Amino acid sequence: MKVYGSIASPFVQRVLMAGRIKGHDLPVELPPGGSMQAPEFLAISPMGRVPVLDDDGWTLAESAAIVGYLDDVLDGPPLLPENPRDRARARTIETLASHELAGLRPIMVCKVFGMRNEPVLVDEAISTIRTGLAALEKARDANHVWAAGDSPTVADCILVPLFSLMDVIDPIAGTSALVAEQPGLAGYRERAFASELGGRTVREMRDTFAAILERRRQPAQQSS
Repeated sequence: MKVYGSIASPFVQRVLMAGRIKGHDLPVELPPGGSMQAPEFLAISPMGRVPVLDDDGWTLAESAAIVGYLDDVLDGPPLLPENPRDRARARTIETLASHELAGLRPIMVCKVFGMRNEPVLVDEAISTIRTGLAALEKARDANHVWAAGDSPTVADCILVPLFSLMDVIDPIAGTSALVAEQPGLAGYRERAFASELGGRTVREMRDTFAAILERRRQPAQQSS
């Protein structure tokens, strides 16, 4: 079993965290064909997105589906709480994080990578993220250590990588301050980042993103 993608991706990290919670370290490889645009990769990921799971030649795209599959087939702790209400809370937080924090994509495109200059789009994205974080603050039980309980769940698998991304790009995009506006989430982020599980995600994403940004700077410096 292996994962195609990059450990810089929060959605790849979502899958890796799920595996680690269950006690399994999944290897990560480059997409078949060497890129997300390669025909070999598009054959197994119709939207051209990472991650893709390869389980002995059988492939599965989309991170949420992969996390659910790993919970079904791998031994180890379950990724959802036993209590039905806590399970519902975990799924709510997972859905809110996946959908409402998607505003990070235009921020990455416009501010981090400078591929487009659309300040209105960035402002709208920040507004969406701020609203989503406020909803996440209300969805959480303040007594829980992790996002939806006292053990990590599917909710943490998406929240920790996305918060890690917001932390990594903060010097460029000022995104960490958005989390700080919600005291419950800010406390959760601090605990998660200090944990062995969350800290590994943060380190992997920070180191990989630094290398990506450095590679992007070099051609610009050479052409100037």
